[in-house]
Amino acid sequence: MPKIVEDNEENMNTCKRFCGPCPSFKPNELQTVKPHALFCARGASEKPIGEIEDKGCSCFGCPVFTEHQLAGGWFCMHGIEGRK
Repeated sequence: MPKIVEDNEENMNTCKRFCGPCPSFKPNELQTVKPHALFCARGASEKPIGEIEDKGCSCFGCPVFTEHQLAGGWFCMHGIEGRK
């Protein structure tokens, strides 16, 4: 069962290491739209999903993903509700 990801500084610092080089994050300028990052805790980007080009997902290699037993990935597009 997935564990809730806390929106804290430690998780954000980890997120920066994995979202920063994410192939979908920068090209879609997701850092300019709320919630900016840490989508596994904060939910999907407010940018409409139809305007986000899926270029891949780095969530699967992120320690937050593993430590919280998350599934699904692409939290920037689908939020935490979309996790399986």
